[in-house]
Amino acid sequence: MSRSRIDEGAYEFLRRVQILDDEYDEKRSSLAVHNNGHEILAEMHAVRAREAAEAEERERLEAEERERQEAAAREQREAIARSIAARRANDRAAPVDDDDPEGDYYRRKSWLV
Repeated sequence: MSRSRIDEGAYEFLRRVQILDDEYDEKRSSLAVHNNGHEILAEMHAVRAREAAEAEERERLEAEERERQEAAAREQREAIARSIAARRANDRAAPVDDDDPEGDYYRRKSWLV
């Protein structure tokens, strides 16, 4: 998940929490009016539990996405390191003396002659 997508998810979560808090306050204030207050409380607890489960699932998915992105970044760093090592290994060319017409002069056994 991209950062903006995570931010959108967090904003949506906070918006839903605010909606639930408003509903909770409204239903709580109406408990005095209704005779079936236990049913309303049970419904509110069910909604809270459902929202908590959704939040846990969202956090799990975000953690998986972060882990996937970290693994991809780690692979990319390793590939770059391999590439640099290969370039460094190949940046020195061995001289080819067969093509050098003056090679015999430089390879002589004694310089005193």
